[in-house]
Amino acid sequence: MDQAHGAFNKYYTEADTLLARLPIAQKFQEKTGVSKVYGASGIAGVGLLLVFLNIGASLLVNLTGFGYAGNILTENGGWFDNTVLIFCVAYASMEAIETPGKEDDAQWLTYWVVFGLFNVLEYFTGFLLYWFPFYYLIKLGFLVWLMAPATRGAERLYHSGLKPLMLQACNSQRSVPAKAEAKSD
Repeated sequence: MDQAHGAFNKYYTEADTLLARLPIAQKFQEKTGVSKVYGASGIAGVGLLLVFLNIGASLLVNLTGFGYAGNILTENGGWFDNTVLIFCVAYASMEAIETPGKEDDAQWLTYWVVFGLFNVLEYFTGFLLYWFPFYYLIKLGFLVWLMAPATRGAERLYHSGLKPLMLQACNSQRSVPAKAEAKSD
């Protein structure tokens, strides 16, 4: 029991340190008297419950798609820091554009390509996917995996699946006119 209590205190302290950086969390604690960690946990829990019960799940999961799983690590690099949604992807994308390096640009551009393609595919198959049990929970996990800098899932998926498919499609499109031109000669 002491080990569980120690682990709880460790994660609570990490969460409190991370949430202390957010002015809205501080205001919440001041106005309600409820710990910002408990408030954030409650909001996340209600959100997950709504997704689990499929109540507004599509909206909540797509809004999470615009959330950013921050890789703001404390000195000891805790688990909590890698999974808390804290910034907007749009903001992180704009910030990446302003940095001199190219690496973060590639991460967010790749994320938007994969996220957009996923949403287009979902639009045409949504009526089937709705009946798939826990679809929105799976999608939520997939989106967090895509956007998390620790996993760089969007880049992995792009380089291992989308890029080869797109190159194959582009090459086959280019070869069709060339074959037709060769036959006409």
